[in-house]
Amino acid sequence: MAFAMLKIRLMKTASFAVAAVAASLSPVHAQDVVQDAMEAASEAAELAAENAIDRPSQTTAQADNTSPPQLIEFNLLQNKPADYPPASWIAGEEGTVYYELTVGEDGNVRACDIIDSSGFAALDAKTCEIAFDRGQFSAATDEEGNPVAGVHRDFQVWTKREPQFAGTSRIHVQYTLTAQGEVTDCEAVEITGNIGASMRDTMENEPCPGMNRANAPIYRDAAGNPVAKRVDLIIAVEVEDVPE
Repeated sequence: MAFAMLKIRLMKTASFAVAAVAASLSPVHAQDVVQDAMEAASEAAELAAENAIDRPSQTTAQADNTSPPQLIEFNLLQNKPADYPPASWIAGEEGTVYYELTVGEDGNVRACDIIDSSGFAALDAKTCEIAFDRGQFSAATDEEGNPVAGVHRDFQVWTKREPQFAGTSRIHVQYTLTAQGEVTDCEAVEITGNIGASMRDTMENEPCPGMNRANAPIYRDAAGNPVAKRVDLIIAVEVEDVPE
């Protein structure tokens, strides 16, 4: 049996490193298991958020034959994880804010009005704060192409998302890599500790996501002949605070 252990140390920043720390034989695709699982879990969470609501028209012309204001970059108004109000995060507040921006002739946001509240004042207020701080538009134009004030309607989705490896945790996966390069008999032996819900669901339902790839490397014996191997993969995660 090929054995390997991946130890992932997550400092409380946006980055992490992966290193194989012990192996009698390096497991093929060991890092792919982690990466694909994280991508699958992230995509599932994003898809759920996108399917929760229908996106309305973003811009509204002021009158006939005028052009509405246009965002310079589409994602400028999208909230980032660090935007979540701390008190709202702790309280578990989530919701969708529909709002309307008045955009001046210079493309700057002049006013923010809540059309449909999330039900939480802090999330509504933060939505407008983001719009004032980051909203950059090409101004609306009149029939003659002159810049005029205009209106932009949009929405903000506030959903709590934990890191996939939210704390100290351990994942133990076993699989067979055949002489033909196919991954078979994959099973999750252990999934314990502080693991995000989407990551846990992914690993429980498909512990080897994306492992069967074309032209994947295979194991060979001393004579160079392809051989099958049973791989025992253990992923250990530790999370530590970063000194201020």
